Amino acid sequence: MSKHRHATLIDDDTTTAKPSGMIGVLRLIVLLLLAAILWTGVSIAKQAQEHHAAYRELQKLGRELTALQVEEQRLLIEQQTFSSTPQVARRAVSELGMFFPVGSHRQVIAPTSSMDKAE
Repeated sequence: MSKHRHATLIDDDTTTAKPSGMIGVLRLIVLLLLAAILWTGVSIAKQAQEHHAAYRELQKLGRELTALQVEEQRLLIEQQTFSSTPQVARRAVSELGMFFPVGSHRQVIAPTSSMDKAE
């Protein structure tokens, strides 16, 4: 009986062991999961790099926008200055009766020295 009992134990061990095909499938699943994890990590790193590059570009464009707005304001002030000169001249002529002097109306006044005043 001991032989029979021993043979039964050996048979029980072989039936409880995992088939080699199942181990191969598990290894394949683990490798696929590992590859997916690596791909996800690389994708996240790439997206973060693209995000930082886009942010730097946004900051650069923001600085350019500010500079262009300052330039636009300067040009608007300059335009208003040039456009107001004819208006001032028109109002001076119409409201105050002023005129642009011609040759006969011009007079040159020379400065006098302090000695000329004493005499």
